[in-house]
Amino acid sequence: MTETPDNACPPDAPHRDLADVPATEVISRAVVMLMSAAAEKLGLASADPEDSENRDLDEAWRLITALAGLLDGSTQYLGPHAA
Repeated sequence: MTETPDNACPPDAPHRDLADVPATEVISRAVVMLMSAAAEKLGLASADPEDSENRDLDEAWRLITALAGLLDGSTQYLGPHAA
């Protein structure tokens, strides 16, 4: 029997072609992913961020810088709530 990863989509899940996804949605999802990853690297998912095993401030800095660049370059397309 073939095992599937826990994060795999079920076979009956609806699929969308990337060409059908609006650019603002792709950008928004990337923003959320970068923000979430930075929070993890800052240790904010732990009860005590100072003792988090995932804490890596250098990695967090890179993610935050990438997030800033993405937002700076795409704010005009995301609408007034992104400003």
